[in-house]
Amino acid sequence: MMKIINYYFNTSFRRKSLDKLLKKNVHLFRGTVLDIGGRDRGNFKKPKISVQKWIFLDIQEKNHPDLVQDVANMHDVKSKTVDVVCAIELFEHVRSPEAGLNEIYRILKKNGTLILSCPFLFPIHGDPDDWQRWTESKWMLTLNNLKFEKIYLQTTGLFFTTLNDMLLTLLNDLPIPFNKLKYLFLPLLSFFTVLDRYSFTATKRLKNFHNGYFIIATK
Repeated sequence: MMKIINYYFNTSFRRKSLDKLLKKNVHLFRGTVLDIGGRDRGNFKKPKISVQKWIFLDIQEKNHPDLVQDVANMHDVKSKTVDVVCAIELFEHVRSPEAGLNEIYRILKKNGTLILSCPFLFPIHGDPDDWQRWTESKWMLTLNNLKFEKIYLQTTGLFFTTLNDMLLTLLNDLPIPFNKLKYLFLPLLSFFTVLDRYSFTATKRLKNFHNGYFIIATK
């Protein structure tokens, strides 16, 4: 019960959205999965036991990955050997994202699947560094240029989700005891997040507030 309560009050609205999308698409994980930068976060349970092989690749040895490598130079991974690449909240931390995506395309088998997410209007966070935010247009252009097919891109939150994550950060950063106000206001913020589902948030100005993206692409 405490784990559920902690998740509700201390997890960003963006992460909650990603957890839901990953659960919805869990059936896509199959065969050999390369999980890049994939430390366990949120409450999505990775289907490691239901696939043939799950490989954790990370640039930082301290995270105890199976392979210590940069996504932009995965020299130990042979071409066309991976069924699914999972890159959740990775590419804002990659200095050369185009090179990383090119490497992913190389190692994927034909009809292999790329599952990735990336923030847009979200705090800068070093892991170990934070290099960029790409728009929807940039993602679509780059993936199309690499010859990915069946590209599905979903915005993970619009105006109210973006606003609520900023307000949640503010509440968490208030000095004690004022930071406890989040226990009072968070249910209200959760209600406001639902407003992103209604048509009025698709107005010319409001629709341009993007919290981030969830992308599925096929080689």
